[in-house]
Amino acid sequence: MIDVSRRKFLTAGAAFTTTVSTIGLGASQARAAGGGHGFMAASSAGPDGFDGPGPHRKKTPGLQGICALCEVTGGGEKVYGIAAEYDVAIDPASLTIDTYATAVFPVAKGFFAGMPQEPDKNDTSAVARPRLVSAIYTNSEAALRPDGKSVEGRFVITEFHHDPDLSLPTTDSDRVSLIQKHAVRALTGVTYAASQTVWNNSGRHGNNVAIRGVDAWEQNHWWWDDTRSAWLEYSIYLPKSFLEKGGENRSYPLILAVTHSGTSPDGTCAQTLTEQCIASIWSLPEVQDEHKCVVITPRYERTTMNDYWEHTSDVENTYRLVESLLSNTWNYGNPNLPDRSDKVLKIDPKRVYCTGWSMGAMTSLWLMAKHPQTFAAGLIIAGQQRPSDVVTLANQKLLIITGSEDNKATPWNEKCLPIWKQAGAKITRPDHNLDPALIFPVDRQDALTRQINGYLAEGGNITFLTFEGVDHMGSARKFFHIAAARHWLLDQVRA
Repeated sequence: MIDVSRRKFLTAGAAFTTTVSTIGLGASQARAAGGGHGFMAASSAGPDGFDGPGPHRKKTPGLQGICALCEVTGGGEKVYGIAAEYDVAIDPASLTIDTYATAVFPVAKGFFAGMPQEPDKNDTSAVARPRLVSAIYTNSEAALRPDGKSVEGRFVITEFHHDPDLSLPTTDSDRVSLIQKHAVRALTGVTYAASQTVWNNSGRHGNNVAIRGVDAWEQNHWWWDDTRSAWLEYSIYLPKSFLEKGGENRSYPLILAVTHSGTSPDGTCAQTLTEQCIASIWSLPEVQDEHKCVVITPRYERTTMNDYWEHTSDVENTYRLVESLLSNTWNYGNPNLPDRSDKVLKIDPKRVYCTGWSMGAMTSLWLMAKHPQTFAAGLIIAGQQRPSDVVTLANQKLLIITGSEDNKATPWNEKCLPIWKQAGAKITRPDHNLDPALIFPVDRQDALTRQINGYLAEGGNITFLTFEGVDHMGSARKFFHIAAARHWLLDQVRA
């Protein structure tokens, strides 16, 4: 197989169907199925799973192609279902839980989401593993439905069980397969017979994948300054209300979400969004419904800040990117999409926030310390700084969260506390650690929310919380799922 650079967002693959089950597919066939790092949004693909110019397979009645339905969690990108696309709307009454045989290819050996120099997760030598269907319904788009109920549409959704612990590391690539085992009836009355044909979501330009909360991002933007020959690549999420008519007349909060060194120097814009939820969690529909905001995340060419407190010019360039958005002149939305073309984005200067994990948290602390008049608040997950460099944080709003087994972030923040207190900070630091078991499942965080809100209500401008038994890597997988922390951040307003 030709070696594919991780910097290539969409990679060439080969679409195929075969009468041999991919559940028993070997290594060479699996790689031939295509794929690579990144993803291809389902909305960009034609009905045959291909996109762009060139020859297309002739459209015939019946099943047209399949799409992996994914979501990014603290443990990385996970496959939560498959969308089977037909040429016409399907009668949900003709579907049963065993209508299809579905399978997901596991990640390549040695892959661990967010780690540097990891292998291509789709370059696997393993066979596809059967995945049981927990719900089946029709939809008008290639997407899961929260209610699990059918609406009229030509997509049949096979949904898988979701593990409630979203911090578990993913074992999924974004390649899937499907066999239609039983007949399916269209609303027109036409019946599509069962078949042994194996469908795969690989295409010429990458795997056909829909990632909830991620596909709406615009990737591969550039901030630049020709006077310094400086540039910085970034991705941006634009709220749906901005894309509606008149949305450009509103001002929006801005979140700067800085990822970790595992996505640099060999990562891509896609990986900053899919290998951890540091940035992408803020664009989930349920989060945006409560707090409409713009989100930006840089993609760095190198580690921007190391454990010796040294940093590259990318740190200050990141602030310049924020500064450029605050100028209310940003009009670089996709020119081929009329809902954002030529719109000028307005940012509320009193509601600019910083967040990140590990290197991203260190960068966030540094930026807030050096530009104290810019940020309304910071959510700092497992980051640390040298106390003498961040004295000005004493007058800012911070929620710092670490794990008791993190031997860098926790002790270094402890060293900062007396420095901040001496400089006038009011600090809330509980004398006991919190229980990470209260984080999951995320829809049962009532006890945790009461605890955290109680600490935040003590009135400290700096609150420092530590969870028992969590190490550095575990903090990334768990803490961004704490709803009370996210709500607190977006509720802050700079005086």
